[in-house]
Amino acid sequence: MTLEALKHLLRSATALADDRRFLVLGSASLLATFPDLGDADSILATTYDADLCPEPFDELTGIMLDEALGENRAYFRRHGYHADILRDSILNTLPTGWRERLVTIPDCPTALALEVNDLAAVKLLVGRPKDLELIRQLHESGRITAGTVRERIDALEISVELKPRLLANFKSAME
Repeated sequence: MTLEALKHLLRSATALADDRRFLVLGSASLLATFPDLGDADSILATTYDADLCPEPFDELTGIMLDEALGENRAYFRRHGYHADILRDSILNTLPTGWRERLVTIPDCPTALALEVNDLAAVKLLVGRPKDLELIRQLHESGRITAGTVRERIDALEISVELKPRLLANFKSAME
């Protein structure tokens, strides 16, 4: 996904739900800080979705947005990218203080993106191989540092049972 594609998707979402603001929470949120990650042969070149959470969230708006902009809908077939509409319960999984670190998206006044280190902490918690590879590449390219990501990991409100796997993922991707 490119930054232009993300902005197009956000304009489409805003046209459908003009009384909402949108949070970009998944890997596509990186485009707000690092637009070059959407270039051909870059990390997000094969990303075809953006995780969007409308605020305030309500079920009817979520369904409408999914039906219009979701995977395998006409929008996706026409443009080659789509929105995954997230419920606001996902916000409880983010590091403490994440709202203060949101990043503006150029030319999208009704949307904000998750900051890169907050995203890294969440991706390490999820721990899918593709997430760990993304974090590894961000770290190797100097776009994130182990110290800042570790601070965000410490700001996650998670059960003690999840900590060992999270820390193992951190070591695997960042050290």
